[in-house]
Amino acid sequence: MTFSGTFSSRSDKNLKAHSGLIVIDFDHIEDLNGLKEQLLNDKHFDTELLFTSPSGDGLKWVIAIDIQEADHQTWFRGIANYLNATYQLQVDESGKDISRACFLPHDPEIFINSKYLGQ
Repeated sequence: MTFSGTFSSRSDKNLKAHSGLIVIDFDHIEDLNGLKEQLLNDKHFDTELLFTSPSGDGLKWVIAIDIQEADHQTWFRGIANYLNATYQLQVDESGKDISRACFLPHDPEIFINSKYLGQ
């Protein structure tokens, strides 16, 4: 799945439309529940989707961005800098690629923003 857009074929140069979403990937996290809590309560970004990565020791954080304000790579760099300064977190650089595929694992504790649940 490519969260950040639709493509004629999966490469950044073949982007048809940006979704307004970006995936921030955290690898090798010791306290997954603690990080989940921090991200879900972040005052600057609303979580659209948050789940444990297929490796079992990382998180995928899907948040909305306004692509009219800045391009995907600028958003990625700004978010990475913010997370480093605020939470001392390093993010996986793969998120800067709009066409980056993301596997959806089975995560019984996945967070899905209630606006997608029709409640």
